[in-house]
Amino acid sequence: MVAATEISTGAFDLVGEDVSRVDLAVRRETKCLLPNGDVGKFRKLLEGNARRLIHNEPVSTVRSIYFDDVRLSDCHANLDGISPRRKVRLRWYDSLTPEVLFFEVKWRENRVTGKHRLELRAQRGVSELSYRQLIDELIEVLPPEHVADLLRRSEPVVLVEYRREHFASADGRLRVTLDYDLAFYDQTGKRAISTSFPCRLPEMFVVETKGPEDCQREMKELLYPFAPRMGACSKYVHGCCQLELVPPRNYH
Repeated sequence: MVAATEISTGAFDLVGEDVSRVDLAVRRETKCLLPNGDVGKFRKLLEGNARRLIHNEPVSTVRSIYFDDVRLSDCHANLDGISPRRKVRLRWYDSLTPEVLFFEVKWRENRVTGKHRLELRAQRGVSELSYRQLIDELIEVLPPEHVADLLRRSEPVVLVEYRREHFASADGRLRVTLDYDLAFYDQTGKRAISTSFPCRLPEMFVVETKGPEDCQREMKELLYPFAPRMGACSKYVHGCCQLELVPPRNYH
């Protein structure tokens, strides 16, 4: 469900901001990187403690293009632990030629995160557009405040691709995702979306938990008996590090 009013342009129709997911506005988000973790065991644990959410298929394929400035300021802000900070991405699911995409502005202030998520309907295949055309088309339909976010970060940097499974608590307040089979594609200097020369990390397994700020006890119960050590795990930053777009640094 999205806020009303639909705006048309050559490549995209802006349906509006997703208002059905009130949990996106402000939430506590924690991540755990489990190198070579057993996805099957974790899946069984969550099937016992939570309920599976299915979007089209039990396992989603997620693709996100992250935008930044030429200095990769958002990446460095994350590495340096600067708060508040933002990330801008264009995300779609499953299809290589999606009819629905999401322009997302994700923000973090200390331990609290939130996300603006605007739904777009594609009138042309996103892979048919050059990056210059893609940026111009987004500028035509996005609200002014998000145009400003995009203009500050108008350089495509990394395309991140992975498999995701979704779970939620019985009341829907808490969500857990399992992300694996990650691949990163360098987009710097590319004219259009490029899926050449992937950097694959088959051993990378990420567990993300999301919910209200006051739900830490419930989060532990949802993951019980597993008690992971949560830490920093931005897929965008991992991509920049793996593709050697930033100087080597120990990042967990």
